[in-house]
Amino acid sequence: MKFSFLAKPSELQLEKDASSKYLPVVVAAMVFLASLSLIGLFSINSAISSWSGAISGNLTVEIAYDKDSDMDKKSQKAVSFLKTVPGLDEVRAISSGEAAKLLEPFLGRADVIERLPLPRLIEVTVAENSALDLLATANQLEQAVPGAHLNTHRPWLDKMLLLARSVQFLAAAIMFLISMVTVVIIIFAARTGMVMHHDIIEVLHLIGAKDSYIARQFQDYFARLALYGAIPGLIIAIITMQLFTYLAGRLEAGLIQPPTMILEGWIALAMLPLLVAILTTFTVRWIVLSSLKRMM
Repeated sequence: MKFSFLAKPSELQLEKDASSKYLPVVVAAMVFLASLSLIGLFSINSAISSWSGAISGNLTVEIAYDKDSDMDKKSQKAVSFLKTVPGLDEVRAISSGEAAKLLEPFLGRADVIERLPLPRLIEVTVAENSALDLLATANQLEQAVPGAHLNTHRPWLDKMLLLARSVQFLAAAIMFLISMVTVVIIIFAARTGMVMHHDIIEVLHLIGAKDSYIARQFQDYFARLALYGAIPGLIIAIITMQLFTYLAGRLEAGLIQPPTMILEGWIALAMLPLLVAILTTFTVRWIVLSSLKRMM
């Protein structure tokens, strides 16, 4: 595959054009923002798959606190009942000490939390491809153990998925907006270059140069500038992502997940500079040919 824009033009001396001098800087900023949007889009997609996989097969039983009841006995009774329900893989009661440890980052010392009137929790794993009737199981559990409530996490997961999809749509809209702004900037730079080199273009026309020849010089030059800006912009975006991943990992907070890129995401990122160069090539070619037709 031959990339003609890597070769420098000779006749028009476009390198001396001051109007396009800062184009790589502008393209670098645009590619940086587009790369962050792309990283966010693929990271959220990975998070959605992770949430669905982790939660869809898990249930939680909550036994409301009752000061007049033996909570350990009620918890054991609920565990015994759930172990008789077909379609459940694992049933495990979470001790009050374990629950206090989970709440420690939010409420303070675990030994203090253990003295609070907290509900008892039971973790339940549903067997794969199980045809478990959740509503019937929840009703039977409440009858067997008063105060026990089966939580499927489904309403919470649905809200999280809706929020994640909204953020993905926003990231895609930002990428589209960045693409449009980049095209407008390139159009402005190409038209300015046409005006500045108007006399030379007329001379080339007089000696028989074709429109496609002149357009190729412009498109190759601007595509080369776009590539020079796109590669640094992409590198800075990847460094930013790695820095954020490092900082999020140090927080050790479950609610803030570091960005996780899948293979398709890395391929899309790697293709971004080439796509910017191709978009620049076709945009400049279209603008130059249209302008040359009006000049004739």
